[in-house]
Amino acid sequence: MPATLTVRDQAMTPGGKDHVFELEFPTESITVRELIRERVYQEVEDFNRDTRASTSLKPFRGLVQLSGVEQDLNGPSTRRVCEVDWKKHYELATEAYERRRVLVLVGDRQTESLDERIEIRRGTEVVFLRLVMLVGG
Repeated sequence: MPATLTVRDQAMTPGGKDHVFELEFPTESITVRELIRERVYQEVEDFNRDTRASTSLKPFRGLVQLSGVEQDLNGPSTRRVCEVDWKKHYELATEAYERRRVLVLVGDRQTESLDERIEIRRGTEVVFLRLVMLVGG
């Protein structure tokens, strides 16, 4: 039976809304690396599938934002669709985690490494907290 994990993207801006969704894993024990991989893979695949099937483009909502070129090709004013590469986004996401630009919280505890294990139990919630660098401070 797959283990289901609740994922929350914590909004750090005033009035911002949290994005909450679920991910399924074949086992009840995963690493932070596996969590990030599955999350990025799923959100990129969902975006690619939706853009192929839809006449109107939805904005990409993911842990790693689209590059300038990807935004230009997938922008709201164009119908030209560029497939987003999940492997590239996975590499960027793991780099952001290692550089502490993205924090992963399991319950009330911050994870420390990509190889740290997460036990998925009923009610386990993971929060992805994206930090924003201040300019001029």
